[in-house]
Amino acid sequence: MKRIAIIMGLSAVLTAGCDVFEDSKAQIEAQYLSENQELQAVIEQIREQGLEAMSKSAEAGSLAGCVVGKLDGDPMGALVEVEGALQDSASVADLANSIASLGDQEISLETIPELLKAGAETVTYLKTMLETYDLAELQSQFSVLLEEGQTKTEDIGTHLRGLIEQCN
Repeated sequence: MKRIAIIMGLSAVLTAGCDVFEDSKAQIEAQYLSENQELQAVIEQIREQGLEAMSKSAEAGSLAGCVVGKLDGDPMGALVEVEGALQDSASVADLANSIASLGDQEISLETIPELLKAGAETVTYLKTMLETYDLAELQSQFSVLLEEGQTKTEDIGTHLRGLIEQCN
């Protein structure tokens, strides 16, 4: 009985700790975006309407058109829709490995704990990207991205900021 109480308490503390990290990433991202109001407006529009909808409506030659074009042309571009992603320090290579391992296994009750170990953010990122690409296409694009070697040591936030900052 004591073990169960300790485990429940520990999981509650760990869950609360994750929220603190998530909030801090969102706050740092908000501060980063506040330094460029135009870019902030574009990112907010993308998050409200979705990258696909924005790619259809963004005016060519505008800041929004440039940002959407850069993000839409990158397999990780859809991650910008997840709040805090612009400041995420998770490794691109680790995310790619998580995606690659999904194709190797069938999702069942036995594999759910492994997905949970990958982390809630990884699952959120996968969900976001799977709304745009099917799994095989996503795996293929990530393998090309990693073969280019630019992102093996890069984190997700650096990669996304690098894409959008090309438009400033």
